[in-house]
Amino acid sequence: MRRAEKEIQNQKVLEELLGSARVCRIGLGPMSAEMDRNGYPYVVPVHFVHSEGRIYIHSALEGRKIDMLTRNPRVCVEIDEYLGLFPAEKACDYGSRYRSLIAFGRAKVVEAEEEKRRALQLLMGKYTVRGFDFSAQEVMSVGIIEIQLEEVTGKQG
Repeated sequence: MRRAEKEIQNQKVLEELLGSARVCRIGLGPMSAEMDRNGYPYVVPVHFVHSEGRIYIHSALEGRKIDMLTRNPRVCVEIDEYLGLFPAEKACDYGSRYRSLIAFGRAKVVEAEEEKRRALQLLMGKYTVRGFDFSAQEVMSVGIIEIQLEEVTGKQG
């Protein structure tokens, strides 16, 4: 990291950000220019939950995101939290308070019903205060993507 003084080195702070952030962005990359829109990466905002070094996201069973991660499971995850602006007399002296996280990992589509059910319960537990039961048909009709985090760095200002 270029600005070492801004790096979040406390693992507990990184875990807190992973738990409190409401949206993360998943960056996906094609394997070659011929495979997807002339080689452009694709970034998609998603709801997510973090558990035991993994991120779980809800997804459709098919579509661009699934196609891309099936071809290339390497992903980048970005999470940020804007905490406010520091005003100043001069424009170049303005600043902001924030926390952000960049992580790299490998994604896979979860197939097993019980794993999908657990991920759905974790997701609903994060975003609601209710408990839910899911039928086998409901569980199998949605996609769950699991991202095993390999490298996580954080920054704050």
